[in-house]
Amino acid sequence: MRSKTIAILLMFVLFLATFAQAQETRYAVQLEAAPMQAEAEAKVNRLKAQGVQAYVVKSTIAGKGTFYRVRVGNFTTQSVARKFGEDLVRRGVAPEFFVAPYEQPLSDTTAAKPVVKPTPAPATANPVVKATPKNPAPAANSPNPAPAKSTPASVAANSNPPRNAPDTTTTSAGAAAAFARFQDPSVGYSFEYPSYWAGQPLDPKDAADQRVNAGALFKSAEDSAFLNAIWNKLDKANSPDNDNDLIVEIILKSMSSGDGTQLKETSRKVVNENGLVKTYLDLKAVFQSQGQTTPLDFVGKAVIVRASKGILLVVAFYSKDASPNSAAIADRIIASVRAPE
Repeated sequence: MRSKTIAILLMFVLFLATFAQAQETRYAVQLEAAPMQAEAEAKVNRLKAQGVQAYVVKSTIAGKGTFYRVRVGNFTTQSVARKFGEDLVRRGVAPEFFVAPYEQPLSDTTAAKPVVKPTPAPATANPVVKATPKNPAPAANSPNPAPAKSTPASVAANSNPPRNAPDTTTTSAGAAAAFARFQDPSVGYSFEYPSYWAGQPLDPKDAADQRVNAGALFKSAEDSAFLNAIWNKLDKANSPDNDNDLIVEIILKSMSSGDGTQLKETSRKVVNENGLVKTYLDLKAVFQSQGQTTPLDFVGKAVIVRASKGILLVVAFYSKDASPNSAAIADRIIASVRAPE
């Protein structure tokens, strides 16, 4: 049983190694590229006449020259960007699209952010989110842009605050923060998060690629914060035969496995509650992804829940320099975590 537990826990590694990159990357929908700026601007004007706030990005490709890319949006996840692109194709606004990392528009200081409303997920499948792109975006003049697929989302509202959580929490701007409850559509674990945070769960393919059974990522630029949830199936994970300290140490080690990631545990509390073994952690982390000149200092709050059907990890990180309210938000998220029944 011990060897099986360790093998399951090692599946956390790939997903957790993407924390720093995931909380920084944003995405756009590219519709076409032109060698002349006037041609691209004309396309932008046609799109704006259809209610689509497009913009132009100037890019120079070695050996091929300068291209002017027509793009839409400034999205927090690839899946939300894909969903918006699919809607444009379905409406006949564009014949095709692909998702690319967001770049500063040529003339505007920021790109318009289209409102994308989540739709209910089917009972048999998870919606999709990608923490980091697995492949580089195709070049502006690529004849074969990356294919896109449907990515529904599911976020259920819940007005009841979790037990032991504050009744109200303020944002970094000092306003009261409304919370929603996210519940994974297939596994059933749940947690509260500020309703202005953006995020979704992984779809089955992404989960399989990252060696987890289910997961989710939420983030907020306003609070300089993000959270990850990871679920792995393991029969009788809460059995007393399993060494809790060993499980926690393996998970902590996996969280430090990414390049440029340094993680330190500052406190630990273990609670046995209704057959669940819960380990609450306070963390300090330093993230430095490729291309960053200055490391990012973060503080983390986490809970590892050993349930009868598997192990759930929910961890919220916020910048060391963020508003003090970010700590209260992270505390509320962790206090609200519910393992699947």
